[in-house]
Amino acid sequence: MLYTKIYHNADIDDLVRGFLNGTLKEMMDKFNAECGSLFLFDSDTKELVLNSFYNSVNLRIKGLRRRIGEGVSGKVVNIKQPVLVKDINKDLRFKRNGFNHYNTPSFISIPLFIGGELLGLINIGDKFTGEHFSEKDLAFATTLCKYACKIVENLLNSAELRREKAILHKEKSVLEKYASVGKLASGIVHEINNPLDGITRFTNILLNQTEQHQIAGEYLLEVKKGLKRIENITRSLLQFGCQLNSTRLQKKEYIDVNQLIDESIDIFVTRLNKNIRLKKHYKKHLPAIADFGLQQVFINIIKNGLDAMPGGGELAISTDTVKSGIQISFKDTGTGIPFEFKERIFEPFFTTKVAQQGVGLGLSICKEIISNYGGRIEVESRPGKGSKFIIFIPLTK
Repeated sequence: MLYTKIYHNADIDDLVRGFLNGTLKEMMDKFNAECGSLFLFDSDTKELVLNSFYNSVNLRIKGLRRRIGEGVSGKVVNIKQPVLVKDINKDLRFKRNGFNHYNTPSFISIPLFIGGELLGLINIGDKFTGEHFSEKDLAFATTLCKYACKIVENLLNSAELRREKAILHKEKSVLEKYASVGKLASGIVHEINNPLDGITRFTNILLNQTEQHQIAGEYLLEVKKGLKRIENITRSLLQFGCQLNSTRLQKKEYIDVNQLIDESIDIFVTRLNKNIRLKKHYKKHLPAIADFGLQQVFINIIKNGLDAMPGGGELAISTDTVKSGIQISFKDTGTGIPFEFKERIFEPFFTTKVAQQGVGLGLSICKEIISNYGGRIEVESRPGKGSKFIIFIPLTK
């Protein structure tokens, strides 16, 4: 295989590195992994260069280089296929060659290619639980990396046609559209975690209640709800990521906004303790609206509100009809948003949270989904006084 340089200017270099690092962090969050690394290919020296490395020990190894075929990462690139290692001590392909930065013997390694050309490599290791990675983990990670490579390809193709900075600025909306596809591809890691946790929890309870058929039936319904949410998230990814044509609107499912909010609240029932006061003010008989993934918006905003009130507080949720649409608001009494960050909170990968809590995809996904309704999402916030997110959805959609 001929490896050639695919970067064209420093701005795109930074954008690609930032996006791939965001993808790596979201994958680590999804798999509860404590270690991860990103190698990028240097076509001039024909080497893999360690761009970022995260683990529980602060190792200063950024810039580490590996030739193709050298060490575990170099060998994986030579194989040209995603690799799952359940136990490095027993895997004859590697024989622990250069493997000394992980605390557990299992890891996933995925080479990144664009049009047959090597882009780099992502490694994920050290599950917090100490468990081995599974074939299911490998399949999920591989799919996400394929999405990431497609987004990078789009970004690079756009940059190739727009070499001058002034032209890039004029075509910013096009690049933002590609970026929105990228954030959703990475955001699926974050969004799918909640329903999967719910399914696992209710299924385990069901297994302990097999003799009580009525109770078991109730938990089966909860399992169905979780599966439906996964289906909705996947459909949303296809709508945004694959840019489906207008035929996607021919078959619509209509939802009750109030009921959908209640279902979203149920996801966080264990966090709504005596320190959190929940107030609901719903407008009765709201018009049903088409489902374009609105529950993802509710879950993200509720989660952010609860995260902003670690010591307790009040979360007030209201719905109403205003002019030609529906207005939904979520108000918390949490820490609020600093003035200098307020204008940036909907940007992809912008976050005020620590790295382990995500890389700032939730609110950008919310904005994208609300935009698909032709609506808008706004925030009112003051430091120390809490935040209020206001959503408007026009009934014309």
